[in-house]
Amino acid sequence: MDKYYRKVPPEMGEKFMHFRQEHPLTQREIDGITWEYIHSGDPSGQPLLLLPGGLGTAESAWRMISGLDHRRYTIVCPSYPAEISTMTALGDGIAKILSLEGIQTTYLVGGAYGSMLAQVFIHRHAEMITRLVLTHAYPPQPSRVKSVDPTLRLFKWVPLFMVKNMLRTQMTGRLPPNPPAELLLIAAQIRETLDSQLTRQAAMSTYFRMVDFDKQNFTYTDLESWQGKTLLILAEDDPTTTEELRNVMLALYPGASLHLLKGSIQSTALLETSEYIRVMEAFFEDQTISSAENTESTE
Repeated sequence: MDKYYRKVPPEMGEKFMHFRQEHPLTQREIDGITWEYIHSGDPSGQPLLLLPGGLGTAESAWRMISGLDHRRYTIVCPSYPAEISTMTALGDGIAKILSLEGIQTTYLVGGAYGSMLAQVFIHRHAEMITRLVLTHAYPPQPSRVKSVDPTLRLFKWVPLFMVKNMLRTQMTGRLPPNPPAELLLIAAQIRETLDSQLTRQAAMSTYFRMVDFDKQNFTYTDLESWQGKTLLILAEDDPTTTEELRNVMLALYPGASLHLLKGSIQSTALLETSEYIRVMEAFFEDQTISSAENTESTE
């Protein structure tokens, strides 16, 4: 493990290792598939379902979990089983996990890849969700479906180490000069996870689920009768969520509030967890969000 974290400042690496020790994974077998998830926080607190990003592991959301752990939430954060190749099946499996944990209603938070899953979940299990937070989110785009085919063909035939290298490059990119400690840790965690856990099936399922999301046929009336509330947290300079796509998202989630963070998605989603939590909690408590950032609402 040292080879992955040798460039990470010791205090930061120790913090992550302590999190890992304090958050063992719960295992459940559902319909013949083994699920793993973190269940932490206040057992009597408000349930909060946290959906991780494309790395697909519960511990990849450790910064958000750490920020919420000592508050008033009981957190469920699942890993995504390699055998499940659709967002639809992931959502249905997670709904069963919540039921097994005795959770009837919950807040739902999903960012980036997790925001795709969160959108599928709310459309299939709206009765379980009272507050929905989507970050770095966009609607299904059928035009992207075929663009995934070349990647899937490569993943099917090239050696697994090449698959890992491609995903590593895609997820970490090129680190800037003198990267902050948090970014070094994120890159190390990605490398370790891909090297130690990634299978060919898991890599292909990651992309098959994206295809499944883009094939979803959401309409503007799907959630008209839903009594919950939605918050969209987006970055001002994120090219994947143009003003047109933001308007589509606001239409898909009636009454949604939009909070724009300054900067790009790279700087906000990865490094400003505390700001996300501050905005989310204000939303959970129906408070007005006061900050230098721009906040809009359709309400």
